[in-house]
Amino acid sequence: MVPRLDAPCIGSNSRRGFFKGCDGLAILFEYFVVFVAVFIMNYFMFIRGKKEYNKNKIPTELLYLKKVYHVDVSKIDYGKFVVTYSLINTFIIATIYIIIMYLVDTMIFKLIVGAILLILMIIICYGFLAKYYLWKERDK
Repeated sequence: MVPRLDAPCIGSNSRRGFFKGCDGLAILFEYFVVFVAVFIMNYFMFIRGKKEYNKNKIPTELLYLKKVYHVDVSKIDYGKFVVTYSLINTFIIATIYIIIMYLVDTMIFKLIVGAILLILMIIICYGFLAKYYLWKERDK
């Protein structure tokens, strides 16, 4: 019996991704590598130089928090917010990458599952961030 090359890694020795073999440590290491690589790219493309608030160039994430959750933008430390939303976006991208690479087989399902997960994770993660900022507003 010849093993399939595209078989999922559960119970087999082949898997898709950077490494051969399918153990949890390799998956965590791949997640860490993807997370760091995406954060570094995100840092050099979007974060570097954006430490001051500019009303003409408001990030979409900040508009989302303002419109949906009614977060007071004037009370947010903009430099910390830029790093925080970059970490959240990196977490979302790396998590969706790992889920799609290991749990979904066909390309069309990867697109559908990826789009659904993206929407759900944006709502959940930015909901937590909005609750944190609303909690900080209430404490001051």
